[in-house]
Formats: sequence, structure tokens, C-alpha cells
Amino acid sequence: MKTLWLVLNTASGSTSDAIVGEFEQACGDYVIAGRTAFPAETLPDATVLDAAGVDTLVVFGGDGTINAATCNVEDWDGTALILPGGTMNGLAKQLHGDIGWAEVLKRAPNGHAIHVPVAICGQHRAMVGVILGPASSWFHAREYVRSGAWSKVTRALRYAARKTFARTIRVVGEGPNAGRHRAVIVTPRDHDLEIAAVSTDSWFIAARLGWSWLLGDWRDADGVTVTYAPSVDLASSRQVSVLFDGEPAKLRAPVHVEHAVTRLTFIATKA
Repeated sequence: MKTLWLVLNTASGSTSDAIVGEFEQACGDYVIAGRTAFPAETLPDATVLDAAGVDTLVVFGGDGTINAATCNVEDWDGTALILPGGTMNGLAKQLHGDIGWAEVLKRAPNGHAIHVPVAICGQHRAMVGVILGPASSWFHAREYVRSGAWSKVTRALRYAARKTFARTIRVVGEGPNAGRHRAVIVTPRDHDLEIAAVSTDSWFIAARLGWSWLLGDWRDADGVTVTYAPSVDLASSRQVSVLFDGEPAKLRAPVHVEHAVTRLTFIATKA
């Protein structure tokens, strides 16, 4: 690590001007060759980073920002350093444990480079996880709360509850999680995918899936069946609502999700 390019999510309270100023001071002798305020500014690609002599892309934001920024430089020969700056910080915790950005930056020179497992679905990917099916609609209510749009929260909650219990998504094939479910959660592991099929009729569990993303002990909840495989196929009579690392998308059925690893290397400081 010598020359850095910083990508930060300007919508996150964890990347305020004051915190970014603290980060720049903590960089010490590192050269900050450029800075991108996402999503207002265009993310740098490999050509931009190479022209600036950058060896490390530093992403300071949540999992959605991290996914977008690193996917844009997937074929780059440099290294990515992930700093926790979002709500869930799933990937940062995988790479560094439950520590703050200052401690990550301190440990980074002695870290090791790894390739991160991902769940691939067409042109989309997730490094933390994918939620497929009606329960993903709870995302919209969560975003309205985060943005302070309180007048829209109640309407979004009613819509999410109605959609969750009126529709299903089907896991194709045989096995304990084959059939129709309220949601399917796919989490990339080192060598395969964890596939959690959620068949609960509990309003609380369905809300927590979309609201809290992948936190909590939902894997042990009633109506959740977990299996492991290199890929999974899903079917639906409608477009499939999906969250890739917390970012929403609509996909045409059938949907195929498979395991892969990034070509880009990431700095990990967790033992």
C-alpha cells in the first residue's frame, strides 16, 4: 500500500466530511491520488486507477457501495481495502472482524491478499448475500426510514406485508428446500453457496429478513431450511424481486445463482 484511491458513499452518515478528514490524517505517508463520491460521481475503472499510479482502492461505505466499486475494477491488478462505513458492514466484518475503520487502516500493511467468494446471477453479483423473493420488498420501507421519508413508511410497510404473503418463489429440483417459499437467501461461502429457504408465515420473521438484511439468528427460526450447493435455480410466475448485498433489482424468471470467486484481490486483516 503506497498510493490510494478513495471511494466513499456520500449518503452514509459514517462518511461525513469530518470522518473523511480524520481518515486522510490517519493515512500518514500514503498518497491519496483521487477521491470518488458515490453515487454522485462515476466510479473509477482500471484505466483511471492505473493512470494515477494507484495500487490500492479504498472503499469506505456499505456493502452495496463496496459491491459496485469493486465490480467496476474486477479485472484490475491492484488490491481493494474495505473500510466499514455502512449500516451492516457484512464484507468488512468478514475481512477484518468487528473493528472500526481506523484499526483496519492500521492493520492493513500487515494484512494478506485474498479472493472473495461471490454469488453470481447473470450480470449481478453479491459478496455478502442475495435475498430473492417477496420478502425482499421490506427493503423499501427500511430505505424510507433511513432517508427520513416518514410519510412513505406506513404505505411501504403495508405493501411489503401484502406482497410477502401473497406471492412465493420456487426452488427448482429435489432436496429438502425444493418447492415454494417466501424468500430464498443465498450466501457465498469459500467453496459453495449456503441456500436458506424461508417458508414462514410469521410477519415478524419476514419483516426482519428485509429490514435487518443478514443479521440475527434467523437461520435457526422455524420455517427456515438450509442446504449447501454450488448453484441453485429458482422459478416464479412473475418477475423476481432480489436484493444483491442490500441493493434491489428485478429479474426475469427463471433465475440461476452460482458460486464463484473474485479475480480482484482484497486485503484481509482478520486472522
